Amino acid sequence: MSRDPRPPRRADGSNGKTIVAVAAGILLVWFIIANSQQVQVTWWVFDTSTSLIVVILIAALLGAGITYVITRRRHAPSRDRDGADGSGGDGA
Repeated sequence: MSRDPRPPRRADGSNGKTIVAVAAGILLVWFIIANSQQVQVTWWVFDTSTSLIVVILIAALLGAGITYVITRRRHAPSRDRDGADGSGGDGA
């Protein structure tokens, strides 16, 4: 008898990660709307005046992208799981 590795779902079909993601999205939208003023931004080469909305969106996208890359690398299957010689550990 094998156990199901997935987390249990609630009766309505949602799980905790979905709820957290939706809540974070709502907070991000609220934060963007509350901070719509113009700001001076120093990029690596030049300075510019832009809406704070743009800065927040760029930061959110970069954070999501970095998180995606890190979690993909962490969950990638290991080629060297059974042994360093590449035999797969089957003795053949």
